Amino acid sequence: MVRLDTVNLVWVVHFHQPLGNFPETCRRFLERVCRPFLDAVVRHPRIRMGLHFSGSFLLYLEREEPELLEQIRQIVSRNQVELLGGGFYEPILSMIPREDALAQLRKTAVWIQERFGVKPRGAWLPESVWEPYFPTLLAGGGYEYVLLEDNLLERAGLERAELCHPFLTSHQSSIVSLLPISSRLSAEIPFRPLRDVHASLVQLWHRPEPQTLILAQSAEAYGFWPSTFHRFYEEAALDEWLVYLESQSERLAMQLPFEATIGRWPRVFLSSGARTDLEGYALPTTASRSYFAVREDLSHRFDADRFFRFLHGGAWQEFLEKYSEANWMHSKMLWLSRRLQEIPNADSLACRDRLLAAQEHTPYWHALSGGLFANYLRDAVYRLLLQAEEEIDRITSAPPATEMRDLDGDHEPEVILRSQICRAIVDPDYGGSLVEMAFLPSHYNVSNTLRRHSHVYPDVPPVEPIEDWHRRHLFQEHFVAGETSLAQFEKESYIERGDFVNRPYRILSLAEEGTARRLLLEREGGIYLDQERRPVRCQKLFELEEPDTLRIRYTITNESALPLELLFLCEANYTFLTSEGSGRFISLGDEQLPCGLLFEKSGIQSWALVDETRSLRWNWTLPDGPCTLWHHSVHTIGYANGEFELNYQGSALGVVWPLHLASQESRVFTIFTRFQHLQC
Repeated sequence: MVRLDTVNLVWVVHFHQPLGNFPETCRRFLERVCRPFLDAVVRHPRIRMGLHFSGSFLLYLEREEPELLEQIRQIVSRNQVELLGGGFYEPILSMIPREDALAQLRKTAVWIQERFGVKPRGAWLPESVWEPYFPTLLAGGGYEYVLLEDNLLERAGLERAELCHPFLTSHQSSIVSLLPISSRLSAEIPFRPLRDVHASLVQLWHRPEPQTLILAQSAEAYGFWPSTFHRFYEEAALDEWLVYLESQSERLAMQLPFEATIGRWPRVFLSSGARTDLEGYALPTTASRSYFAVREDLSHRFDADRFFRFLHGGAWQEFLEKYSEANWMHSKMLWLSRRLQEIPNADSLACRDRLLAAQEHTPYWHALSGGLFANYLRDAVYRLLLQAEEEIDRITSAPPATEMRDLDGDHEPEVILRSQICRAIVDPDYGGSLVEMAFLPSHYNVSNTLRRHSHVYPDVPPVEPIEDWHRRHLFQEHFVAGETSLAQFEKESYIERGDFVNRPYRILSLAEEGTARRLLLEREGGIYLDQERRPVRCQKLFELEEPDTLRIRYTITNESALPLELLFLCEANYTFLTSEGSGRFISLGDEQLPCGLLFEKSGIQSWALVDETRSLRWNWTLPDGPCTLWHHSVHTIGYANGEFELNYQGSALGVVWPLHLASQESRVFTIFTRFQHLQC
């Protein structure tokens, strides 16, 4: 008779929805995942497992469904479930300052202790992002163990068969336990037929060494993904799985995660790492494409696992280099964190919690869908940051009306212009463009537009992806041939004749004069025609005047010996978060045009961008005469649940004037804008 050894099973399920997600999405997650899953656990009291709820989702439950918190309290009190902690708002701990990371970790521990009467011992690490110094950080936050994807331990030289129990790791005498997640079985169990799951477990029962199997899964797999609600609840596959676990209790000993850490375990030291597919998407696009191609090639080898364990992608921080939009949000968050550190007893302030909430990791990176590419998630971050900034400004001495500061960590200063209801941030080093335009009454960054980046897809998209060659900011100067069309502007297929859009401008002056804040920039650039550079000087004056006026004045001088005949195109990218919808439109004469509309209008001298949902009307006027106005939407291509999708990122205005300049001649173009706070 073959002796079958008992396998210890640790099963952890993670519940989270990003801050800023649509209310209907959160409600659907609650009704299709959270409620039926918890009901199933209650019906099977012999099931023992770990659950992790992000702080933001716990707050949602407390506000919307407090009876579910009571249900969680009951299964915790009968020692059926262990609650894991971690960063309260689901940050990547390495992306935030140490003081903020400790605050996130401790906030979760306090919240769980106060509501459920237990102290969390284990920490959930989003996306399995790991840094060698984390033991010190985790121990400082009061945590004793973490779960990590098994590939991180394999890179340390361990064979997959050795990952059958916990490990210890340390940093500067701080020790934590590591529970290696079986990534393959976590993806398969219980999603495959039960007979196949049983066959996989039988293999573990036959192994000579004691086995601890650790499964960690996103709760979205239990009802949120397509067809999973039908499978797990209508066809009762979840109950079937739980009954199976109960029936196998002699050979499957279900443990709470902390129970599995008890004992003497070997030590291991890990390098930086993260979830396998995340590392691939963090790489620059060309390298990312090669990374996934190599993985695909290796997957056809019988000995692929020999190589996969040493195949390393990029670090999470590389997303900040890959996406300037993520870097800008991240840099702004770090700047506000530094300002908060200077305020005594800041932990009790509302702005402190808003800053922590803005550190939720989802909007700062992108794989196939959502994340950074979801404009409403970026908007949620900006809203929190602008609210925090407003409170910090109120608590500290009033900030200056004008300020120069390197906000994005490129060793070149940005310029901040402040008024009562507006905050404009100009990046002289990137075309002197306006990178952030905040409407303070509704904490709205209207320049929150993501460029169309090159990307790696698992299949061929149905339409040819467009890649933008420059970042999408406000007030960017193009010089193009007279025959250039709106279609070319939309598809980025025109020929740029100038070198102004993404090149540095010099700061000539920055001053506060009465109620106006004035920034004067200049670039001595060139127009490239017939393989010849013709020198052109462009001066750009930003005037932000109290309380609500922003004026941009261009002075363009032809410094070549030959005349110039081109189109001068001022590009202004904005986002009202949806391409269609009531209350968001372009007011043009008697027309109200949707933000997603492709159009060209001649003889235009005034218009308004209106978002009634955020109480904003942004009026534009051209005092020097009419223009041709171009407009198109900016969509990126995502891939979710096996299907391609278009994600609205914002819209681009092209203010187009003919430019005819004799040698040494100058011309002035002025754009006058005014922000109006709509009263409900």
